[in-house]
This record gives sequence, C-alpha cells and structure tokens, in this order.
Amino acid sequence: MKVKIINNPSSGRITLQKYLEIIVGKLVLEGVFKCVDKFDTKGKNDAFNEVMKIKESQYDLIISVGGDGTLSEVVNGVVKAGINTPITVLPAGTVNDFANYLNIPYEIDGICNMFRHGKLIDIDVCKNNDNYFINVAAAGIMTDVPLKATVASKTILGKFAYYAEGIKDIPKKLIKSIKYRFEYDNEFFEEDVLLFAVLNSSSAGGFKRIAPHAGLDDGKFDVCIFKKSDIFDTAASFLKILRGEHINNESVRYFQTDNLTVTCLEECDIHLDIDGEDGGPLPAKFEILPSALKFFIPNSNM
Repeated sequence: MKVKIINNPSSGRITLQKYLEIIVGKLVLEGVFKCVDKFDTKGKNDAFNEVMKIKESQYDLIISVGGDGTLSEVVNGVVKAGINTPITVLPAGTVNDFANYLNIPYEIDGICNMFRHGKLIDIDVCKNNDNYFINVAAAGIMTDVPLKATVASKTILGKFAYYAEGIKDIPKKLIKSIKYRFEYDNEFFEEDVLLFAVLNSSSAGGFKRIAPHAGLDDGKFDVCIFKKSDIFDTAASFLKILRGEHINNESVRYFQTDNLTVTCLEECDIHLDIDGEDGGPLPAKFEILPSALKFFIPNSNM
C-alpha cells in the first residue's frame, strides 16, 4: 500500500504524534505499507494545498493525522482535485467527532490492526457554497468556541479548552437568538434560532447523538434546529442530546434533506463553523454528493 500522510503537528492530541513513527515503522516492516510519504502542515490550508498536488493513482491511501479541521482540508483537496484516492483519519485533534463516529482507534495496536484488516466504504460528501465537508456545519451559540480556543490551550487541555472558552459567554449567548429563513424541498419557514446544525454523521461538538438518524451513505444530511426558548427549555434540550431524545422536543426541529439554503434575516455577521474551522458567512447553500468519497475504516470483525 502506497500512502500519503498529511500530519498536523499542532493538533491537540500530541500523544498520537509521538506514536506515529512507531506505527509507520511497524507497518513498513510487516509490508502493509510499501511506500510512505509524509507531509507536516505549518498553517491553514497547507493540508488542502498538499492534497491538491496528488495525482490519480499516485497513492493507495491518504491518511489525515490531526483533528476534524485537518480532515476537512484533506476532503476538500480530494474532491476539488477530482481524484478517487481513498482517505482515512488518525484522531490527533481535540474532539475528533468524525473519527469517534467511525470508531477509529487511538492506540498503536488498534491503529495497526485497522490498516492490516480494514475496509473501504463509500460516504456522502456535503457541499456548502464552494466548499465540502463530511461531518458538520453549524451556526449559533457556542459554535465560535473552536475558533477562539488557542492551539496551546487545545494541546494542554484537550476538549476542556472548548468548554472553558464557552463558559465565559454562556449567559450572553443563551439569550441571543437570530432569525433565519430555511428553504428546502421547495418549501420554506422562518424561525428565531439559537443554534442550527447540518450534519452528515450523528456526532458533533463531542455529542454522539445530535443527529440520531444520520447515515453516511443515505444521500441526505440531517438538519437540527434549536429554536428560541427560555434558559430552562434550552438546558433541557441539550441534556436530551446525550440520549438522542432532543428531536422530540417542541423547541427542536429535525429533518433530513438533500438540499438546503439558510439566510440570516437580521443585520449580523454570522459565520458558519465547519468542522471547527471558519466556513464563511451566510447565506449558505447546502447540497449532497452521494457516495462521493471512499473512506478507510476498521473492519468490525477484526
């Protein structure tokens, strides 16, 4: 197997970075990896730009080592370059929502076993305006927290860096709603919203069941909208996310579609958070590319 490693050495989980040479060394000695090229990122868009240089059939697999943001850049590179090279992720970020959803292992033996016995699956890719993502795009309360947390704090504190940053603004954010217009399937509605998320998997922000009916190959994305409500209803809704029961709450609107346009109806500078990175301002037009990407995952029988 010829592999290209796109490594983000500044990602939050530095332990896996220390293991990376050991993992690669074991797999090379076993003959699982025949050829390995490694690229270390230094800043934003480095991963994307490096992937854009890859030619069709140059590698059998592209491995993203980092968090959701690094993976998002790799996905954008593969789709925009028009290559069919499969990708996978080694979770070295702070939260690693997508890797957790796919049960990607963190430890040396588990990772090596994945490359020995893993399998390829086809997954949908979501498109937002001119960019692509495979996990989540969101706007509203708390969604700017990953953008504010520093690299140093994420490296030291892990996901608690996000929570610490978010706690500072909770009282202010809970009372701040924005009116949006949502259009899909030739219908529309307007709503005062605290938070909305467009998801491909069920996992976002460390919550594993925010979109309990999500499927990576169903040709649809899941939309979860938290309406304006009082602080107690809001708190109750977020607690129910842990069990996937929030979608039955009157203050939550949940549906699946393959098309969506979101427009802010107020004068405000609303930016999307896409997999922990700045996804640009609204309005946003979402589409789905069914089974557009091959992803390497652990074999459930291994």
